[in-house]
Formats: sequence, C-alpha cells, structure tokens
Amino acid sequence: MLRWIFAFVFGAAFLFEAPARAETYRLNYDAAVLGVVVLGEVSYEVTSTPTRYAVRANVRTSGAARIFDQTEITATSMGEMSGGAINWARYDISHAYSGKFRRTQMSRGASGLASTISPNYRDLGTPAATEAQRRGSYDPLTGVFALGRQVGVNRACRGSVLVFDGRSHYRLAVAPRAETTFSGGGYNGPALHCDFRYEPISGFSSSFNRSNVPAAQAWFALPSEPGFAPPLRIMVPTPVGAAQLDIRSYQRS
Repeated sequence: MLRWIFAFVFGAAFLFEAPARAETYRLNYDAAVLGVVVLGEVSYEVTSTPTRYAVRANVRTSGAARIFDQTEITATSMGEMSGGAINWARYDISHAYSGKFRRTQMSRGASGLASTISPNYRDLGTPAATEAQRRGSYDPLTGVFALGRQVGVNRACRGSVLVFDGRSHYRLAVAPRAETTFSGGGYNGPALHCDFRYEPISGFSSSFNRSNVPAAQAWFALPSEPGFAPPLRIMVPTPVGAAQLDIRSYQRS
C-alpha cells in the first residue's frame, strides 16, 4: 500500500520555458487511508533558477503504520537547467525499512550513468532495465519536478516522464480530468484534477503483477504563469479503501 502512495516521490531531456528568477517550493504531505488511518508523512522541497535546480525529500511512516512498517527515506537530487531543459546530474537516497538499510547513489554525465548501491539488489528484474533506459530517464525526484513542469507549462493534465530509481524503470503520466479549485494545506486557488498513471516497464521481479497497479488521481496547483505545478493530492484505491497523499503545508518563495 505504501508503495503506491510514495512512488510518485521516489520516479532524455524535456524542453520547458525556464523560470525568470529563483523560486523555492516547500511542500509537506500527510498520507492516510480513508482520511482516518495515518500512514506517514512526506516532505518535498525544490529550488530552481534559470540554470540549476535542487530537490530534497523525506518520507517516514507514522501513526498506526509504524507498527507494521517503520520506514525512513531521505533523498536529494540536483542538476542543470540549460535552455529550458532539465538535466539531472546526481541522486542520493537512503532507505531504512523494517530493520534494513539501503543507499543508492547515481550520477549522470556525458560518459553515461554510474551508480553505487549498497547493499546491491540480488534481483535486477525480469527483464532488467537496459543501459539505454537508464540513461534516458530521470531520477525519481527530478521526475516529479519535470512532470510538474510539464503540467504547469501546458496548464493542463498533459505529460509523462520516464524514471529509473537504481533498479526499476517506469513511466509517470497524467491525462485530463477536470479543472477545479482546491482549498487546504495552505493552498487556496485553481487546480487541475488529473488521471495519474504509474506504468512499470522493466526492472521488476517476475512475480510482480502489472495488472494490479491501481489507477490513481492527482490534483496539481495551477500556476498563474507557466512554471512548476506542485502536486496537492494523490488518491489511490486499495483493497481497504482509498489511500490519499494530501498537502499539509504549502509555501512558495
């Protein structure tokens, strides 16, 4: 269940209009089932200028979920924005879960993609992600930023990004649903209500059932001018009811 709530935080260059000045978004979310049972907390902070960007995120289980799955994730990513293109350079994630720990570090340059994963995965999936798929994808944090930029620049639920997280390669995509308004968590204003898809491609175990990936919905803040559209809510159906990631605090500077 937590996998689908947190996947959007942790999924080729796409052209956008670069921001005219530096801006920072500080976003904090609560995750819950049926709006009652608390699963965890998520923070996502992105700072961008016309030439560079940096992203930091944290995920941790809280409330009743800690009884079953004590998870703590910290991640950072950074890269360049040149001529409006987003080109990630470094990604670092530490994941503590159920008494275990894994750290994944990836760097991307002209010579290709290099990674250090400790401990490494025993199973790289069937089929494993190819070198071309790894090179042609965003890291997960940059993927969220890039998808939000596509939505904000298009001012519509239109766009997709390819993501590689060190093992799994997948696509995050949105499609139109409705224009609406959103009030909560420090944001009050126009929003886009989108269909949201998580599409596995490679790097998944042979037992992974792709048909069980639920169709989700997402709400994005609609910026007053073309730019980053922060996600405000993600709703995923589960066997025990709808799981939601909801904005708790929203700051832009």
